[in-house]
Amino acid sequence: MKNIFFILLTLMMISSLSCTQSTRQDYCLTGAFLADAPRKNDIMRFKASYGKKPYLVMVFVDWGRFINEEIVKDVYSQNCVLCLTWEPQEAEQRKGIDYDKILSGGYDQYIRSFAGKLKAVEGEVFLRFAHEMNGDWYPWSGIKIGRDKFKAIYRYVKDIFDSEGAENVKWVFSINWQNVPAQNDYKLYYPGPSYVDYIGIDGYNWGNTQDWSRWMSFRDIFLKTCREVSSRFNKPILISEFSSASSGGDKAKWIKEAMKTIKSMKKVRGFILFNVNKETDWHFPAASAAGKELKEQLKDSYFKENP
Repeated sequence: MKNIFFILLTLMMISSLSCTQSTRQDYCLTGAFLADAPRKNDIMRFKASYGKKPYLVMVFVDWGRFINEEIVKDVYSQNCVLCLTWEPQEAEQRKGIDYDKILSGGYDQYIRSFAGKLKAVEGEVFLRFAHEMNGDWYPWSGIKIGRDKFKAIYRYVKDIFDSEGAENVKWVFSINWQNVPAQNDYKLYYPGPSYVDYIGIDGYNWGNTQDWSRWMSFRDIFLKTCREVSSRFNKPILISEFSSASSGGDKAKWIKEAMKTIKSMKKVRGFILFNVNKETDWHFPAASAAGKELKEQLKDSYFKENP
């Protein structure tokens, strides 16, 4: 009887998943944000610089628009897939749309057209709708529109996609690594397991580029949230945005430690490196020490350019 107890206990420990426990298929897909309008040459340049292509290619689209068909063609011609960040706002003005109008059916034609365009893509599409709702910087922020409305909007949009048969679209519930403010907890906005295929986590090391920031390791930023997500939700995880500033510490050491940490986070199935100069210098130039270290880390077969 005692032996049976210990066997059952062992099996339970093995089957229990956490952010740092092994699964039967350990891997992480590479990905990157390359440009506002990434093209074939951007993908090829990434591979030439770092040794592997970005399987996940990030693109941002604001409300009322569609993704450029030439971008779609170029991404899938390289056997990559889109990770499409769909922002319910007028991006240039950072102005929110009428969120009640979504729920009343006023945008149904646009949403159905969007679903139809993604359904027509010959391959999977990862869709991040209304990301980082647990921050306070977007007009759809949960703290601005409320938990019930956010969840209702998310579910309403996905239900339309389902009714259109867009089964190739994988839904990413994408949060910021930190709740801002603290009471704006991402768990309040989770729409339910049938509405989520992946959970994305975004986070950046801003170094000393801001008066409020300090140098932080990848582990400092992501590990606690990843463990919490892993224990609470039975979903694979994407590091859906990450990078490091160049000011305030050793960027080459940062990316080396980041890649090793990702490798230990066994529920993380992909990452998207912000590899551009935007709010600050997120770029890893190929000839720099940081770029060379990124290339060295990507030699590991754990990081895959195809599933």
